[in-house]
Amino acid sequence: MILFFVIIIVLLGAAGGLYWRWRQRIQAEIAEGAAIEWAHFQKHEPAFVAHLNEPAFSAIYARVNEPRFPGYALAAFATFFLSLPVIFIALASILIGAEAAGLVPAPIETAERLFIQDGQLLFFRETPPEAALYYVRDLAGFYYFFGVLLSWLAIVAFYMRRYHARRPGYLRDEIIRTQS
Repeated sequence: MILFFVIIIVLLGAAGGLYWRWRQRIQAEIAEGAAIEWAHFQKHEPAFVAHLNEPAFSAIYARVNEPRFPGYALAAFATFFLSLPVIFIALASILIGAEAAGLVPAPIETAERLFIQDGQLLFFRETPPEAALYYVRDLAGFYYFFGVLLSWLAIVAFYMRRYHARRPGYLRDEIIRTQS
């Protein structure tokens, strides 16, 4: 398990490095576009941008035109994998607490009710009755599967709400917003 996390951390580090290099190139292109757009506004609509200087306009232009999805996707994937230990600890704690409170039947009770009748297994005739206990314990994997799935959905919901809440408007809208 530790090797898995080491590999994931190395891959996330490599993806972060690639993202950083990509973002540097994008920011250079955006700075070039901002200079062109600033010159256009200065020539054709100087009154519209009279309250701005070039660095403030470049910041607005960058906020409007910089692609945001790759950063959010990388952050979501990093959160997926780095939160797995915490999720597993939380799920194990919930299961232990539910067993202690009597909310979840003991595996032997479930095995006796569902699979064992008169000392024989109902489904698997050639296996000993203890096999039902192992089978019922393996069913707990479904709780972990759905717990991880729900936590990942919560992570996606968090990042998508944040992504859409911080979405900028069009360039003209953002310039007008800075006037008021």
